[in-house]
Amino acid sequence: MTMPEKVLEEQKRRFDQHGDPLWLFPLLPRVLPVGWKVAQDTDDGARYLFTARKGKKRVTLMSVVVSGCIEDDGRKWIHLSVAGPGRVPHWSELVDVKELFLGRDSKAIQVIPPRAEYVNIHPHVLHLFVCVDEDVLPDFTSGTGSL
Repeated sequence: MTMPEKVLEEQKRRFDQHGDPLWLFPLLPRVLPVGWKVAQDTDDGARYLFTARKGKKRVTLMSVVVSGCIEDDGRKWIHLSVAGPGRVPHWSELVDVKELFLGRDSKAIQVIPPRAEYVNIHPHVLHLFVCVDEDVLPDFTSGTGSL
C-alpha cells in the first residue's frame, strides 16, 4: 500500500468510526468579525484565532477549535474549544464565542466530568458541545422558559 493509500485508508477508517464531518462546514461562519481569522482548516472542522494589535505586533487573545463528528449515540455533535493565552476565558467571552460559531439559538452544553475522566491537554481551555440533530436536554425551567 502506497503512502497516499494509507492516508486515505486512515481517513476512511476515521470517518467510518466517527461519521463523515462534511455536514459541519456549512454550519461554520462564512464571514468573521474584525480580529478573527481562520488559522487552520482540518478534516473535521477548523481552528480560529482572535488577534489584536499590541504596539507594533499582533497578539493572540483567543483560540477556538470547532470540530464535528457522529458520536456513539448516533447523533451529530459539534465540539467547540475556546482558550485564552495564560488564562481561562471569561463567561462573557465564552458566550460571545458560542454565539459566533454555534449560533445564538443553539443550546450548548458544558460538561464537567469526574476528575478521573479529565483530559487536560491545555490548562486554559473550556469546551462546549452542541447536538445538531435534536435538543437532548430536558426543560429544566419547568415550563417557565427562564434559567
